[in-house]
Amino acid sequence: MGQLEAVNASYTAPVWSITQPGGEYELISASSNAFQCIGTGYIDLAGLSMEQKTIAVQQLSIQYQAAPTFSNAVTGDGCSISIIVADVPIAQIDHIGPGFAVSTMSADNCFIHRNQQWSVGVDAGGFSSFSRIENETITGNASKTTSDRIYYSVYFSIQSKILGVPPISTLDNVIFPGIRIVLGCDVYEEEDYVYLMRQRRAYELQQEPDVD
Repeated sequence: MGQLEAVNASYTAPVWSITQPGGEYELISASSNAFQCIGTGYIDLAGLSMEQKTIAVQQLSIQYQAAPTFSNAVTGDGCSISIIVADVPIAQIDHIGPGFAVSTMSADNCFIHRNQQWSVGVDAGGFSSFSRIENETITGNASKTTSDRIYYSVYFSIQSKILGVPPISTLDNVIFPGIRIVLGCDVYEEEDYVYLMRQRRAYELQQEPDVD
């Protein structure tokens, strides 16, 4: 299991700032209408890999603490949440989509890439903190690995009408939820030849990123 804590993003013209104990997220962009941050972590499987065990992921659960919360938002304000779980380290560019665009990893390394868009709609009325999912895409190819780590990365961004045509947003705070990654795996031992070929393939995937 891996977990990243909640992020509080606050706006004081002309920039956003991030408040989050422990520094789990890196601030990428803080301009008035382009807040972005990224957090990474990993689940340690070194004890299993040292015993030459193969891990087959049977269940993968991504749990949210709550929905994203907005303060003083207007209709059209929103955010996106991109989550990747893979058996190689994950870079910012990978959130475009492993296997669909330039990426540091192959699609075969990606267990799951979940991308969600949340927004404040007209149904929220005066309760602008309410948001709902407008769109979600999920991809992922990997099922088995001999890696000693399972990596995860969460990428948050805000789409705001602070700059633009009226009604101009008065959005001044967004709370992104805490996120927990839970893996359900089968662990077993393969024949030496199969295991070595899997290790070789894992190495090749790490050395030859998918650049389609």
